[in-house]
Amino acid sequence: MILKEIVRLIQGRLLYESEDLLEKDYSYAVASDLMSNVMLETVDDSILITSLVNAQVIRASEMMNIKGIIITCGKTVNDTMIELAKNRNIALVETQDTTFTVCGKLHSTGMREGPLSFEGGQVTSIRLEPDRCIGCIHCVRCCPTEAIRVKSWKAQINAERCIECGMCVKVCPRHAIRPEVDQLSVLENYDYKIAIPASAIFGQFKDVKSRNHLLTALKRIGFDDVYEEAIGAEMISYATRQQLKKEDRPQPLISSGCPSVLKLLQIRFPNLLDHVIQYRPPVEVVAAMARRQAEARFPDKKIGIFFIAPCTAKISFIKESDEVIESDIDEMVAISEVYRMVAANLKQLKDSEVEDLEKTGVMGLRWASPGGEGLALNTDKFIAVDGIEQVIDIFEKVEEEKLSGVDFIEAEACIGGCCGGSLTVENVYSAKTNMKVIIDEAKAKYGDRLLNVPEDEQELERNRELRYRPVLRLDEDLNVSLKKMEEIGRIVSTLPGVDCGVCGAPTCKAFAEDVVRGSITERACIILNRTRGR
Repeated sequence: MILKEIVRLIQGRLLYESEDLLEKDYSYAVASDLMSNVMLETVDDSILITSLVNAQVIRASEMMNIKGIIITCGKTVNDTMIELAKNRNIALVETQDTTFTVCGKLHSTGMREGPLSFEGGQVTSIRLEPDRCIGCIHCVRCCPTEAIRVKSWKAQINAERCIECGMCVKVCPRHAIRPEVDQLSVLENYDYKIAIPASAIFGQFKDVKSRNHLLTALKRIGFDDVYEEAIGAEMISYATRQQLKKEDRPQPLISSGCPSVLKLLQIRFPNLLDHVIQYRPPVEVVAAMARRQAEARFPDKKIGIFFIAPCTAKISFIKESDEVIESDIDEMVAISEVYRMVAANLKQLKDSEVEDLEKTGVMGLRWASPGGEGLALNTDKFIAVDGIEQVIDIFEKVEEEKLSGVDFIEAEACIGGCCGGSLTVENVYSAKTNMKVIIDEAKAKYGDRLLNVPEDEQELERNRELRYRPVLRLDEDLNVSLKKMEEIGRIVSTLPGVDCGVCGAPTCKAFAEDVVRGSITERACIILNRTRGR
């Protein structure tokens, strides 16, 4: 079949037509059957059909004497990729038909069957939808703990490695990875409903007259009362100030505010677990207070406490019993779920109808943006870092004792902090601007003082200590583990090192680890097959 006919068959768009190639016959070369263990029979003058294109894939194709690349994931190819292919005289075809692909034996034109699944348990805040997944590996590349692989065209998440940061939710072009949250329809299950909105909700709306306007609009969705998450943030800020005064404390202390960061520490940086402040999440502190007060007022009513969450990680943290033995939160609803209704209520709300619901000042509200937690501690010796890759870099420096003169590290997985959470709506930078307006309003009204101080700091403490999660360990036996590390090194030395991702792993090193763990074979590397003459 010639390339022109393939373009017509898949209704593709020829991005670059290489010289004298369109009149020749070609055999198909499938990009690793995406991630199955089927051996590829790639030959000279072949056409690569893949759901991925990047610089590494194009360079690898040149090494294999590939004459044309067909991209089937529906992702628009940028000018840089086109120019790269042109310089290597490789024809480049883009198709928006996301149902097209071929199987390892080159006979099928339908999407290969295979469930999206979890390995090693269940991730509590993320749902996978098989019918939507096209095996494009966007999620594989973005995962900070390398918890995702694509096998048989479908994503698989290793639940033990997953820190539930929500990056995969953000980048999936087909929305195959979705947050697992509650719906507002469950409001009817309770007699008295209390909403606890994450402070990031204030960044989702522009030109709001006041914080009370927004809180009233939220209450009118169907709640009987509203408590701000920032109340708990202020209490924890006060308690952390006291911790910083202790001479025998670990140096530096690490914030416990971001659940994804806590899981990252459990998996990759267990030596730093003693540095983490052992306080519960602010929302749990507020939920306990709200329930106690509501039950005193309405002893015969069924109380329902709803957390309006900015991200999947906070939902997961509440659901997981090993972190919080008994939560006072009944339901978790995404900020994106309530956004439209709050916006509609804001338009209709009259100034005379606004209730006085705000109970916290600037110190608690600042937690929604990077640096806010540190600013509440009355110290200049703190680092505020956002974005999981930057967090990893800082923690590595702490482990290597290359970070000095720092008392406190505020670390948040999402760029922009909670304002950039996976369950928010507004662009993170616009949200931070909107948030600043609310913060400035609170500062003008209350100054820099803490409005909420805990009666007993022990009530803020976590139920259990964080524990090391040895999911990266190759074997329980140290000697066996060392041998496996040597084998990984040997395999890596034979691989091309281009990190193309067509094997389903994010890097060549991750692929080598998968081989050693027995979840895949070396034959899944398309370039290795080529160099070995397969």
